Amino acid sequence: MCGIFGILLHHKRTVPDLQRLNATAKAMHHRGPDHYSFHQEQGIGLVHTRLALVDLAPRSNQPFWDPTGRYALVYNGEIYNFRELRHDLEHEGVRFQTTSDTEVLLLALLHFGFKATLPKLEGMFAFALYDRFEHSFSIARDRFGIKPLLIYDQPDKFVFASEFQAMRPWIKLEPDYLSISSYLYGFGGPTKGCSFFKHIRIFPPGMTLTIKRGHLSTYDYFFRLEQFWDAKRATRINATSLEQEADKLDELLNVSVKSQLMADAPVGALCSGGVDSSLILAIASRFHNNLAIFHANIKGPLSELHAADRLAKYLRLDLKTVDVLDQDFIECFPYVTAHYGHPFYVTPHSVPFYLVCKLVRSHAVKAVLSGEGADELFWGYNFLCPRQNIPGFYHRTKQILKNILNRKHGIQKPEHTEWETYSGKMVSLSSERLIRGMHNRFEVALETKRIIDCIQEGICKEGSLEDYLKSLDLMNFNLRALLHRNDTLGMASSIESRFPILDSQIVQLAVNLPSRSKIDLREIKEHDDGRLVRNKLVFRTVADRYLPKTLSRSAKGAFSVDAFKRMQISPAFFKDSLLRDLFNLDPGQMQYLIENADHQLKLKLLHLEVWTHVCLYNRSKAGILEKMRAQINVKTV
Repeated sequence: MCGIFGILLHHKRTVPDLQRLNATAKAMHHRGPDHYSFHQEQGIGLVHTRLALVDLAPRSNQPFWDPTGRYALVYNGEIYNFRELRHDLEHEGVRFQTTSDTEVLLLALLHFGFKATLPKLEGMFAFALYDRFEHSFSIARDRFGIKPLLIYDQPDKFVFASEFQAMRPWIKLEPDYLSISSYLYGFGGPTKGCSFFKHIRIFPPGMTLTIKRGHLSTYDYFFRLEQFWDAKRATRINATSLEQEADKLDELLNVSVKSQLMADAPVGALCSGGVDSSLILAIASRFHNNLAIFHANIKGPLSELHAADRLAKYLRLDLKTVDVLDQDFIECFPYVTAHYGHPFYVTPHSVPFYLVCKLVRSHAVKAVLSGEGADELFWGYNFLCPRQNIPGFYHRTKQILKNILNRKHGIQKPEHTEWETYSGKMVSLSSERLIRGMHNRFEVALETKRIIDCIQEGICKEGSLEDYLKSLDLMNFNLRALLHRNDTLGMASSIESRFPILDSQIVQLAVNLPSRSKIDLREIKEHDDGRLVRNKLVFRTVADRYLPKTLSRSAKGAFSVDAFKRMQISPAFFKDSLLRDLFNLDPGQMQYLIENADHQLKLKLLHLEVWTHVCLYNRSKAGILEKMRAQINVKTV
């Protein structure tokens, strides 16, 4: 919805420079092209750029002040239940001057209190409440990390922003070498904690921060994802039938989709052709007379246009498409990197997503519904739905239970074994793996360990640890990475992404479902897609009610692209490389690295080279693109 920025100077009483505040606003213009404003006073600066979606009038511009002039709110997001909150506040005598969710959020924070308000919020948000009497900020980010927030918390100043580029006028951007090393070791990229920039941290989802001038920050969590798991609820759900579970999911999806269509500006939807977006579109079309739907058509054998076109014809909606060509993976590369903030090596689908959002904006649509979250919640990934390894699936579950029972009875597991990745596998924690994990500050490993510690004591009789671990585990790093893609590359074109499946009640239901409701093991046979079992069972059961089975039961990969695999990188691209300075290599050492690097490493180094140009040193995107055109091509299939 917007871009937010704030700075608090701990020791200086100077007023933040107007020219630099304007530079910050310019850096976030794509996040809020409809209006920008700022506030400055001694030791404090605030900037807000607005993408107007609810109450489009100037009265709802930010920073938004309370009637007394003491408190100001800068806020990025949507509170989907703001009308219910407004009703509660009005019942207690609170009066409103706008019809925006911004005013509801501000007055709820003041009336109910900061900590009491956060659990009431249904939506996506990153905001800062400023108290000009106390010279303090109270900051929070939503449960899933849908809306971005970066912080710089050092003795001289505290800074927060929606994007790192907004910090550039105030902070010298320096590389964080552990994060870069972790990426080269194989980590996809940080989604919370340390970023690719020294001292700039990615504020974790569900976290709060309070800070007062001259004092240390106080951090806390108002929510962690494992709180969605409830042993008693899991036991009750185990006693219900698949149809009953589908009835409840159907009801919740309708409520969520309807609420997320809320806007005073046009809202559309992304149409991949898969069951996730198809079900969202089918429900949305019941509440929206002429829903605009958009598709990125990756030209070639991986095209899924036929599936998207079938859905559009079935729902009688006008499908708008953008063709994604091999050359686009070169042409868009620097621009995607600049918005992404770190290499997007593990998310090559960022390029088609970037282009489809440009298409959305060209049709004057400001927000789109997406099916993100279904694969994590209902086990839609292929590695969770085995092909030839049904015995292995059961063996793994049995081994997991055995390990948990051993821990309960005081039997120590081997010290070299621990849960480490979001795929839910037992892995050997060798010294090398520990060192690699240390480079990303054990972002994945510690999350998984915390989830297991939370749920292992309360597993219901009919379930197993694996039943409840996988959804929670995938909703951490894996989901955050996808949400980062959707937000940064959507907002690059001033498009807001909305996620009806990530409604908190839907998530709570899904997390507490047993595996039998997610993967169909009743009939062990080979399906049309080559798998032995069917995934997302309860989700597809609901989809059967809205779509023909050719759509509700079709298999679909996750935004399949292979241009990076076919990318040919000339060694000449790395001549005079900035990576030499980054790693302090002489020309001979750099040449040795490139001559001996395999394709995957060259590709990682390409991403890092472009990041160094456009993000770290803020050099011309056109300049590095010209070099890429000359030295890189994508081999035709």
